[in-house]
Amino acid sequence: MTDIPAIAVIGHTNTGKTSLMRTLTRQRDFGKISAHPATTRHVELAELAVAGRTVLRLYDTPGFEDSTGLLAYIEQLKAARGEDWIETIQAFAQTPALQAAFGQEAKALKQILSSDVLLYVVDARDPVRAKHRDELELIGRCARPVLPVLNFLATGAAQEAAWRDQMARVNMHAVVAFDTVVYREGDELTLYAKIATLADRFAGPLGELMTELTAARAALKRAAALVVAELIVDIAAARRRYPADDKEAEAETAATFKDAVRRREHEAADALLRVHRFAKDDYIAGELPFAHGAWQEDLFDTAALQRFAVETTTALAAGATAGLAIDLMTGGLTLGAAALAGASVGLVIDNVHRYRSRLVAMVRGTADMSVAEPTLQHLISRELALAAALLGRGHGAQAPIQEEAPDDAGGPARLAPLIRQARRNPRWSVLTDGVTSTPESGRRTALVQKIAEVVEEATTPRGTTVTAPGASSPAAH
Repeated sequence: MTDIPAIAVIGHTNTGKTSLMRTLTRQRDFGKISAHPATTRHVELAELAVAGRTVLRLYDTPGFEDSTGLLAYIEQLKAARGEDWIETIQAFAQTPALQAAFGQEAKALKQILSSDVLLYVVDARDPVRAKHRDELELIGRCARPVLPVLNFLATGAAQEAAWRDQMARVNMHAVVAFDTVVYREGDELTLYAKIATLADRFAGPLGELMTELTAARAALKRAAALVVAELIVDIAAARRRYPADDKEAEAETAATFKDAVRRREHEAADALLRVHRFAKDDYIAGELPFAHGAWQEDLFDTAALQRFAVETTTALAAGATAGLAIDLMTGGLTLGAAALAGASVGLVIDNVHRYRSRLVAMVRGTADMSVAEPTLQHLISRELALAAALLGRGHGAQAPIQEEAPDDAGGPARLAPLIRQARRNPRWSVLTDGVTSTPESGRRTALVQKIAEVVEEATTPRGTTVTAPGASSPAAH
């Protein structure tokens, strides 16, 4: 007997057992997932640790393929041997000569008999069939606590009520909903809390694990929000300077500026994937045109803006500077010209596209180029969408996620004054001419933190703040 609980993940073939293991361990490459039956051929172990100490052992097992035939065969063995159910199942699991055509099921039963709790994974999209009832009959004869796990509930085809009724019929009243594809905050803690109820001698290590998960989830959301916040500051504050009356220089500057902005956004997307323990080849499609660590739609494409409900303006007219804007004319501006421009020159810093033509005509000298407001709104919208989608993605997910852009184009209204502050400080961006590394500025750091708070709130689904039993509530943002 050990103080580390051993949990066997069991069930019929292709119900999502390995997907559950991936989601619980945050290992997207754990085991092998396939649409073909009997993909898992051997028992595989994963350990969960808190502060470097193992607190839980999870065992992925081969699925039951012919539970009806297996139940009938073991019933025959029981009658022939004159033993009770446990003795017969133990003999079957440990004696290859008795296993006949059920070698894979024997591996699962052997692990079941040596485990403390069983997680019986159900594909809730399937109707309850005779094979499932026979499976439950056989599992019930193993005299181990069983927690049914209803998987794939996020689809409209799930038959949750029918499965809960079937579990009640076999005296399995503790049932948990846990979708391995669409991650819902709180379901994981519920899973471990119910395991602790079924095997209360493990309440200590399971409580430690729940506390750790609560803290890790809060840290994950904060880390992801900081990635997005850093990107917003870098893009909003960025400036590139060129001779105002040189069209060739303007086109060249616009091209290199756009490339720099694209690279910076791709870096942020890669960082978000790493924070969530996903890889570059996780494919996100539909309303999130994202693949291989990069968006498929160009940030500066007007059609892409319209997909995210960002209203285009004359700042996005066709040409080399589409998606960019002239922010402020500096070189060659005489005192008289400055007086004539008056308030326009001051206002254009916060209204990056509004006075371009007027100032270009007035001033001959150099011009500062920045990302136009609609393009910045587009970037914010899709980064918020990506961050929210990754927070709701289980590590067992295989198919592309499809998620709509946030309702607020450009993000929550609370972002607007923070973005204006970034606009006023070009030296805060690594994309600005002459800035080679992220500036060390207390004001910049404070701004990033404020933006991260808004981002975290915007990307966290309402009503999902959870706390582990006995743990202090994480700070709300």
